[in-house]
Amino acid sequence: MRRAAALLPVLLAVATLAACGDDDEEPATRADATQLNVEVTEAASQTIRMTLRCGGTCDIARLEEALEEDPARACTQQYGGPEKAHVTGTLRGEPVDVTLARSDGCGIAAYETLFTAFGRQPPLAG
Repeated sequence: MRRAAALLPVLLAVATLAACGDDDEEPATRADATQLNVEVTEAASQTIRMTLRCGGTCDIARLEEALEEDPARACTQQYGGPEKAHVTGTLRGEPVDVTLARSDGCGIAAYETLFTAFGRQPPLAG
């Protein structure tokens, strides 16, 4: 009984440390919780629909950057093309609903990053 009582503080400390985690770590379950439904318009005669799943092989950090909406960022004023990608689904388990348009430098970069983060070529008008 005395031995069990002596182990109790140690067990509590281990349980507390196990519950703590570094937010910078990327557990497989968070990466696996990335599934994006993409509808691309203006790249072909019909809408292109695809589902992109991470499964731990995509570049999550680049995806987060690409899908982040920051109205205060400065973007070059250049036209990249008519393509638009409406992206819905989840990124690390968090809901996503954003449209990426290639109407300025930020949009061009975000559109391309969306696909290259999954190892795909972005669909472009011919």
